[in-house]
Amino acid sequence: MSRRARSLLGVALPVSAIVLFVVLLAFSLMRLSDLERDMRIEVTQNMLWVISRAHISSLQLGEAVAGSVAGEVDAGQMELRYNVFLSRIALLDDGPQRRRMDALGAAAPLDALHGSLPELGTLVMSARPETMPRIRALLAPYNAALTEAANKAMVAEWDDLGATLDATREQLWQIILLMIGISLAGTVLCFHFLLAIRDARQRTRLLNKEKAFSELLIDSSGEAIIALDMDRRCTVWNDGAERLFGHGAHSATGSLLHELSGFFEVDRVDQAVGDALHGRAAALLDQPFFPPHQCEPLYVDLRCFSLRDTGRIIGAILLISDVTERRAAQREIADHRDHLEHLVQARTQELDAALTRERATADLYRNFGTMVSHQFRTPLALVDSALQRLIRRRDQLDPAEILERGEQARNAIARLVRLVESTLDAARLDAGQIEVRSQACDLGHLVADICTRQAEDAGGRGITVTLADDTSPVAYCDPVHAEHILTNLLSNAVKYSPKATPIDVTVEEVGAQIECVVTNAATQEVLFESEALFDRYYRGSNTEGRPGIGVGLYMARMLARLQGGDVQLRESAPGMVRLAMLLPKSASGSDPVAAMALEQEPA
Repeated sequence: MSRRARSLLGVALPVSAIVLFVVLLAFSLMRLSDLERDMRIEVTQNMLWVISRAHISSLQLGEAVAGSVAGEVDAGQMELRYNVFLSRIALLDDGPQRRRMDALGAAAPLDALHGSLPELGTLVMSARPETMPRIRALLAPYNAALTEAANKAMVAEWDDLGATLDATREQLWQIILLMIGISLAGTVLCFHFLLAIRDARQRTRLLNKEKAFSELLIDSSGEAIIALDMDRRCTVWNDGAERLFGHGAHSATGSLLHELSGFFEVDRVDQAVGDALHGRAAALLDQPFFPPHQCEPLYVDLRCFSLRDTGRIIGAILLISDVTERRAAQREIADHRDHLEHLVQARTQELDAALTRERATADLYRNFGTMVSHQFRTPLALVDSALQRLIRRRDQLDPAEILERGEQARNAIARLVRLVESTLDAARLDAGQIEVRSQACDLGHLVADICTRQAEDAGGRGITVTLADDTSPVAYCDPVHAEHILTNLLSNAVKYSPKATPIDVTVEEVGAQIECVVTNAATQEVLFESEALFDRYYRGSNTEGRPGIGVGLYMARMLARLQGGDVQLRESAPGMVRLAMLLPKSASGSDPVAAMALEQEPA
């Protein structure tokens, strides 16, 4: 049998028993009412007593008349007997008694007596011997009719009594059967009641077990579980809520929610609780919560649900989880992910840069190979040409021509050596094998010497040196590297500017640095290519036919930066190029860093 069928049977059986019990009980009450009505003594059924009393009163009236004639009954007693006689006649002639007398056939004598009562009353009150026969004559038909009516009434009452007894017996058996049915229905109800009690006890035990299990789950749960009624008073407060909010279950139960913690007065939390009390579930994630006597906030997840009883909302339940560790772990994971992303991005950039450098290096060395083969071929061709001429005309050459050819070969070899040295210097610079020995250096004197030598090497090319304020500034640098830098700048100015144009060199102090600016004329193409001037092995469009491998400005900038300075291309008037060497200024011939520290000390 299915669970639904058992449930319907469990309801139908007691309902049917109760209906049967009520019907049988109602029918039993009806039969008892009928029995009670049948057993009542009605006036019509007590007619024998009335007739007998009327007959007795008639006989006593006759005896009283006889006693009065004999002088034994006085007038008062006689009047009393006559009044009793009249009351009995009036009783027989009233209502149901009259109808009963009609049914018994005694109505005519009774009516005749009523007609003779005035005469009878006169005779009785006079009470003389001669009236006795007349009195007996008036009473005789009445007494005979009463005797006959009494006999008939007795027979009728016995018949009615027998019928009544038979009906009563039948009704009693019906009542007994109804009582048996009521007993059976009561037995069924009692049995069902006992079964219901047993089931109720079993369900109570199961409910208590489930309640204990639920309380165990609630108390052992790591979450804070709080139940509220519609007035926001706590009805359930588990150990997790006690640990989180610092209130015990005894003090929290029955208290208003906002009285327990200011956390529940936050607008978002208050709105979420209100939504749950109105039938809408709500959730707040990573909600900050400041516990009592703690500066650092905790982070909790709040979930609010409605409590319902057959569709009616009776309160809400709050589930609060401490997710501080999870949030910290997520933050750590996020930071680690961001760090990894940065590392990947940096590594990608490094790889991209390495790839770019590799490609640039490949292009560089390809260009370098082409350029070196060209630059080295020229001096080697000069050397080879001079030597071949010497060999072919060894017998025809005079000392002057031999000297000239030897000088040409030597100059070509020197040029080749300079190219090799420049290449090796660039390699050492890339490898970090160049040492810097900075010291106080009179930059004005150094610039003047270099400009003088460069002018002599350039065949008397005009180079003008200008010192600001006519003072020679002292730089903190490596004199050898500073000379190399300035030589490169002047060599480029001489090599790539028209021969008739002047070259100006200006030395001045600018803040904590000394600037040495070389200015020379330049073609428009050089100005357009200014961004690539400091690239290694780069040679501009105006270098055709001029010796060099394109590392001069590159090495000049790198050497200047090694000393805390720089080489920069400055803006100038159209058709002019200004290259500036910047070196740190010396403070009384000492380390400029120490000098700056001394200047910052309070006086």
